[in-house]
Amino acid sequence: MSTSLFKKFLRDHGQDDATLSLRSGPGAPIFEAGPSTRIRRTPVRSIATLSWVNGPREVFGQVVNLSPGGCLIKTESTIADGTAIEMTITVLGNGRTSKIDIRGQILRQTTAEGRRAYGVEFVPENSADRESLQWLYSEASR
Repeated sequence: MSTSLFKKFLRDHGQDDATLSLRSGPGAPIFEAGPSTRIRRTPVRSIATLSWVNGPREVFGQVVNLSPGGCLIKTESTIADGTAIEMTITVLGNGRTSKIDIRGQILRQTTAEGRRAYGVEFVPENSADRESLQWLYSEASR
């Protein structure tokens, strides 16, 4: 979560401070070396259904990669930066299907393989959402 969005989230939930902890073991974040440490994105074979929060619009896209904090989605649709969305992500692979429903926010627009793509930041509403995201990341990393 970006710092300002994280602070807003804390204020909205009556908290002034929070502690972030990382777990070890299967599905734990893998860090990339570089000028700033960040959790590695995992390439995936998955699809996403996106709908606008409090809106009737629904679009479909291909998830290019994901991490516990967000994903990159290719779609033909136009989505404005800052748009709050609800998503269902379905990861396909190893003879099984893994699915999660999560809220997110469009952070940026880019292109991937000549198609419009969007960087989405996940906005988990509770610890169960965070655990589900960690589980999805571990499933996608297999």
